[in-house]
Amino acid sequence: MYKKRLRQKAMLLVVLLGFFIILIMPGPKTDTQDEVPEEGERLVLPKDEEHTVVPEEVWEMPGADAKIRVLILAEDGGIYHKDQTLKRSYPGELQYYEEKEGWVIVNEVPLEEYLCRVVPSEMPSSYAREALKAQAVCARTYAVWQMREYAYPAYQAHVNDSVSYQVYNQIDCQESTNEAVEATKGQIMLYEDGPVKAYYFSTSCGSTTDENIWEKGDHTQSPYIASRRVGTSTTERDLTDEEIFSEFIRKKHEGDFEISEPWYRWSCYVPLEQIQKNVETWAKARAERSQDGILLEDGVEYVQEEVDTIGAIQSARIIRRNHGGVVHEMLLTGEEGTLKIKYEYNIRLMLGIPGGEIQKNDGSTGEGSNLLPSGYFVMEEVREDQSLVGYQIYGGGLGHGAGMSQNGARVLAEQGYGYDEILQFFYHEIRLARLE
Repeated sequence: MYKKRLRQKAMLLVVLLGFFIILIMPGPKTDTQDEVPEEGERLVLPKDEEHTVVPEEVWEMPGADAKIRVLILAEDGGIYHKDQTLKRSYPGELQYYEEKEGWVIVNEVPLEEYLCRVVPSEMPSSYAREALKAQAVCARTYAVWQMREYAYPAYQAHVNDSVSYQVYNQIDCQESTNEAVEATKGQIMLYEDGPVKAYYFSTSCGSTTDENIWEKGDHTQSPYIASRRVGTSTTERDLTDEEIFSEFIRKKHEGDFEISEPWYRWSCYVPLEQIQKNVETWAKARAERSQDGILLEDGVEYVQEEVDTIGAIQSARIIRRNHGGVVHEMLLTGEEGTLKIKYEYNIRLMLGIPGGEIQKNDGSTGEGSNLLPSGYFVMEEVREDQSLVGYQIYGGGLGHGAGMSQNGARVLAEQGYGYDEILQFFYHEIRLARLE
């Protein structure tokens, strides 16, 4: 009797256990069942945190609490002010140096505060957050690189506040750019054993170049700045070849990040008379500031000589391109001589059309200036009654074209790339470090 009752209890226990298991088991899934956990059960990281980088490497000079000294240019672009009055307020300390030509004013300001006034002056504050963060790191790195020596030793100023270095305090601090500076606080780019020359520009034509575009540039010392396609194309093209580059710049290429930007492609007409005016305005001044940027033909050689005029311009011809397709050397022939113009800035000056019209990629018209928009262009002769009267120029991009394209960075940011990935895209094999 006892064993029988024990068996009954055991069976009852098994039944109850089975019933309990059935209760806790999930039911069969139906077609309408959501396989994703409810929103409240999901771990969702804020987008801004997806690309947060905390560099392990430390760079000790100039230190996280460094101050940069900025020479404030006068309204005429010179260093001398008529008096001590400035139209804008400045953080930090203003120092005044009285000279016979006028007052020299230097602003000594903490580096991070300086950046809060550089980033919105160099990139629209409405740009995507990751692009603004990339710009902040570029601006900080460029400043640190410049702080190794003084651009104005007499006043111990590292930089001035213009496009010659970085535009500073032309636009007030903005919330979005302040946040970008704070989010990347102290972060700079390094290559091998030092900070990089973090050059940047507005818009690419779909290609960038190296720093050989400048007279003192040496791409072997800055291999992190190199020619690259700014898009998804992996096709290899030798854009230093005139025919290949001509085909490239006359078309729009699917996959180029900036294909919809106004300055991605542009065209303008430059008459010979305007080129002659440019030579008379700029050639002598640029020759005095350069060792080999403006050279005069002397037999079979080109030499550095004082240039007053080469007479009425008869022709212009591109003779060499740098990596990425940017024009590197051009010949200007006049009735009284021939000039060899080297480096993108000098070339853009000689073909500038102040007051002229430039047809942009989006169909709008822009006003020309002393500088051609970029050095990425080809020239097509325009003739009247068989006589050469000027050139139709087909070009692309805005700015010098070396380093980071700011609009390219914006597009990458809008596609979900983090600022560190954007920087890696434009600067080869760099690494992030932090000032301490």
